Amino acid sequence: MICLTGDIHHTSSRTNDQVYLSKIHTGESGMDTEVKISNKFLELAAEYGLKITFYITGLTLKEEWDDFKDIARSPLVELGGHTYSGIPLSGCEKIKYMLKGIKPPSHKSNYGSIKYQKKDISRTLKIIKDKTGQEVVSWRSHGYVHDENTYKLLNLFGVKFISDEISSNNIKPYRIKEGLISHPINAIPDHDHIFHAHRDKAFCNSAKLRGYGADIFGCENYYAEEWGELVRKQV
Repeated sequence: MICLTGDIHHTSSRTNDQVYLSKIHTGESGMDTEVKISNKFLELAAEYGLKITFYITGLTLKEEWDDFKDIARSPLVELGGHTYSGIPLSGCEKIKYMLKGIKPPSHKSNYGSIKYQKKDISRTLKIIKDKTGQEVVSWRSHGYVHDENTYKLLNLFGVKFISDEISSNNIKPYRIKEGLISHPINAIPDHDHIFHAHRDKAFCNSAKLRGYGADIFGCENYYAEEWGELVRKQV
C-alpha cells in the first residue's frame, strides 16, 4: 500500500515557496494558492482513484474556506492537522537570519511551550471539526518541528497517527512510545530535494554547506524529473 500525502498552508503565511506562485495552474487572474493547486492535484488523483491525506493549517480553513470546501467534501480525502498558523518566525527572528546573510526559513525551529502547543493543537482540531465535521486523527508537524511534549499532547487530544519521521528503513507503520502510530515518509521527500522556487542551485549549495535540510536521504537536490525517477525506484 502507498500512502499519498501533502501539506497545505494558508496563503497569508507567505512562505518562501508561495512567493513564487503564479496563475499558470488555474488560468485565473491573480496569484495561485496552495489550496487552488491542491484542488488540481485532487482532480489528478481522482482520475486514478487515489486517496490522499492532506495535512492543513487551521488558518487555511479560516481564510480560504470557499476555495477549500471541495477538497473537504471529497470522499478521497482525509484531513490531518498541520498546526494552526505554521509557527511563523517573528520579525526580529527574520532580521537575525538576514544579518547572518541567510534567507530566513518559513517557520521557527521549535514548537513553543507546552501551553502554546496545547492551544495550537486544540485550535487546529477545532476549526477542522467545525468547518468539515471531521474528527482529526492524523497529524504532521509543520516542518516536522516537534519536541518531547508534542506527541503526548496529540495523544491527549485524540490524535492517533503521526507522519513526521523520514526513514528509508521503516516502511511500515509502527506504534511509538507516546501511543501514536507513526507513518514514516519512506520515499525521498520533494520539498527539500527538488530545485524549485527559492531553492535554486546557489541556495541549495549554501544550505548543503550548513547541513540545512539534510535527512536520511542526504541533502542533495534534483530536477523534478530526476527526483521522480528516484521515487519510482524506491516505490
